[in-house]
Amino acid sequence: MTAMHDKPPPVTRREIFGWAMFDFANSSYTTIIITVFFSVYFTKVVVAGPNADGLWGLGIFITNLLVMLSSPLVGALADGSGRKKAFLFGSYVLCVGATAALFFATPGQIVLGLVLLVISNVAFSFGENFAAAFLPEISTPEKIGRISAFGWGLGYFGGLACLLLVRPLVAGLDLPREVLIGAEGTGALFELRMAWVVTAAFFLVAGLPTFFFLKERAPRRSSKSLKDFAAEGFHRLGETAREITHFSELRRFLVIFFFYQAGLTTVVAFAGIFAERTLRFTTQELIVLFLMLQVASAAGALVFGWIQDRIGGRRSIQITLVIWVIVCVGSYFCQTKGQFWVLAGMAGLGIGSLQSASRAVVGLFSPREKSGEFFGFWGLAGKAAYMVGPIFFGVVSSLTGSQRTAILTTTVFFVIGLIGMAWVNEEHGHAEAARWHAEKSGAIPEGDDLPSSDPGGLSD
Repeated sequence: MTAMHDKPPPVTRREIFGWAMFDFANSSYTTIIITVFFSVYFTKVVVAGPNADGLWGLGIFITNLLVMLSSPLVGALADGSGRKKAFLFGSYVLCVGATAALFFATPGQIVLGLVLLVISNVAFSFGENFAAAFLPEISTPEKIGRISAFGWGLGYFGGLACLLLVRPLVAGLDLPREVLIGAEGTGALFELRMAWVVTAAFFLVAGLPTFFFLKERAPRRSSKSLKDFAAEGFHRLGETAREITHFSELRRFLVIFFFYQAGLTTVVAFAGIFAERTLRFTTQELIVLFLMLQVASAAGALVFGWIQDRIGGRRSIQITLVIWVIVCVGSYFCQTKGQFWVLAGMAGLGIGSLQSASRAVVGLFSPREKSGEFFGFWGLAGKAAYMVGPIFFGVVSSLTGSQRTAILTTTVFFVIGLIGMAWVNEEHGHAEAARWHAEKSGAIPEGDDLPSSDPGGLSD
């Protein structure tokens, strides 16, 4: 079937830039809402009290449960309809709208705050998957690491830009809750709430180049009803679940990815809370800390993208996981803000490189015809990890009364990932994807042997 379609247009630098701009745009959401300010605002102002961390963790859990259950289906629908770009646009609009509506999450509006957090975060997660699904179409195996890293690196500068933009609005987080909700704190509280509106506006504007420049290369399917697409989506989902069993390296990698991603998402979800509560960072110190973190993350993504194309994704991920083990152990023993600054710089390098390399590996192991569905499974693994990690952290923190102990136990996720990556073989994984594509396009008969490789996954 593929061979009968017209040859897709060549990929231009402008299109790659447009694709990467979605990372630039959506990083505003993760930086401001999830990692730095809204997480602190929710646990300090909206909720407050001993249940604050638990409710924040609950919101993250519900979000990722919903995404985990629906990502493969939504990816199947996007691939089946040939409308990944339309699905991307829909998730983008929904995330922007729900983020702006966080303005109405005032002190005591716990249910509203949780509902809007879940809606915006689910939409963000779908958009992340849809954007990632374009990666195999706009790259080659030789350049996939650099192109993925370009997106992640540009994304961190987007987070940095939005952080600077909302900086004047979030000073009120240093005020006691009693002051913020009292008459004398009305102005500061209004400015805090406006920070979420500004974040939404930043996402809205910065994401526009993606829809102007990025091309939909998948063939457009005939118009069908939503019911028909849903039925076909479930059918394709079943096919994908069966087919992914034939992609042994992708399957193995996604299991390993689940473990180390659980550690990474835990750090992202609680970094700002840990710094503010355990180390007593002020709002301005948090801003400077995360400005530095964004720069370090961008550098990590760009540098390791270049490294990955030379030494491979497996080794790049292993190096990064060693960094994360050092960060978690160091955080347990950290006693001063100065020490935490050093650890945060290392964490920044680890965040950028780990996320970029992971996405590139999935792209390398995915046939382009199945990229939406396979990146849906990538999202499934990531969101399952996001369900486990923060809840694990919250339970340990509650039982021990120590966030230090909770961050130390997070090390186990990175150690499992470090050991597991020794059994991932990039060459064999790419050969499996290439064979599937060749068989479906008629280039080789079905059942021909894969190109020679080490099935044990231990060679480079």
